Amino acid sequence: TKSMARKDQRIRSINGNGHKQNRQPRRQGLRLLLFVFIAVLLSAAVVLTQVAWKSPFNTHTNHGAEAMLNNFVETGKTVTDNQQQPLIDRSHRIEIPDQNRTLAFVHIGKSGGSTISLLLRNGCMSAADGTPCDPPDRWQKVPGQTEETIASKRIQFYLHTPHVNSGKIAEYYKRVTSVVVVARDPLERFVSAFLSQHPRNIDATRIRNLRVRKTAEARGIEPPVWAKRTYSVGGDQETDAVHRAAYTGCYSSPEMFATCADPSPREPVVDKVYKQKIFWNKQGFKDRVISLKCREVCRGIVSGKSKYILHLRFNYEAFLKDLPPETEVLVVRTKYLWQDWIDVNNRLGSKRRVNIPDEHSGGDVVNARGRLPARNNLSPGGRKIICQFLTNEIRIYIDLLNRAVNLSDDDVRAALKGVQVNCPFVMKSLEEKARDNP
Repeated sequence: TKSMARKDQRIRSINGNGHKQNRQPRRQGLRLLLFVFIAVLLSAAVVLTQVAWKSPFNTHTNHGAEAMLNNFVETGKTVTDNQQQPLIDRSHRIEIPDQNRTLAFVHIGKSGGSTISLLLRNGCMSAADGTPCDPPDRWQKVPGQTEETIASKRIQFYLHTPHVNSGKIAEYYKRVTSVVVVARDPLERFVSAFLSQHPRNIDATRIRNLRVRKTAEARGIEPPVWAKRTYSVGGDQETDAVHRAAYTGCYSSPEMFATCADPSPREPVVDKVYKQKIFWNKQGFKDRVISLKCREVCRGIVSGKSKYILHLRFNYEAFLKDLPPETEVLVVRTKYLWQDWIDVNNRLGSKRRVNIPDEHSGGDVVNARGRLPARNNLSPGGRKIICQFLTNEIRIYIDLLNRAVNLSDDDVRAALKGVQVNCPFVMKSLEEKARDNP
């Protein structure tokens, strides 16, 4: 028995050694394969480095294989991203040589244009028709402005709603090679325009600005640039009274407006006729009874065909339908107002630091002053209704971003993500159409 046990032990020992002997050649083979793989990689790196060093695209000594590979990866990433987002099409960008560039500033309402216009020597209504602004150094009234920007010196005139209303906007565009345009997400611009004209907000703004001006006058100092006089909405008291009645009877809030304009209404309020006696003072007190068909009024406003809310009537389409395709476009986004303003100045050749208004003085924003009584209360359903009516505005906004020579693909992509958050159904529809008609 002991003899058999010793025999089994010898057999196990032999088998164990045999396994070890069999594993040794296998490990040596793996090591050899790994060595060959590393050698191939090193050889490829040497070849790529030599090619990169001789390449005409290599203008810096610290470039090489790594730079070429990085460029290849980034280019591939951009192409892939743009394929995933078919609404990004930068092929219509026009860039004008700086020595040939002539400029106008286009102020689309509720996008930050009032703030920028104060920084321009030609940022007044009359400049487009040849009458200089008074005073010409108006930019000095903005706190924090110690030196005139190159954009102020080079922008020849300013375009706003009166220029569109004149019917001569196409003529103005033909006088320049390039435009600087302020742009904002269409839904956000819509809500801002709606609330800016709300009677409760107008009254609150008028009282607040008057108080600030009186306080400055008592102290013997210049009032802040934002404490301007707030005028009636329609330009005369009768129109203003009609406007106030429409807000009161048809759309007292953004959500109420969405319900009023809903193409498939479930609320009886949209079909109502609001009758009201209005009063105004024009060479004596006068009055008359008005009758407003609320649904008709709301749809006219949201489609830009109504006079009731000024900046919704003068929308992207009204401003940009006559902009020639050969015009160079630079965009200042509301969300990145000062970042883009600095970038535009640098692009125009600024050699010095571009000063921006002092935020502590309120000079950095003109028409956005704190909390007002009427605020945004749009529900997701309300946003969807408004977005449906803004489809064409969104399309024009996207085209404007794509034409902007100062915005990168990533800038455009980020802006489209904002629209996607606000109006996903509209964006999905536009993306499908873009894929079907590349």
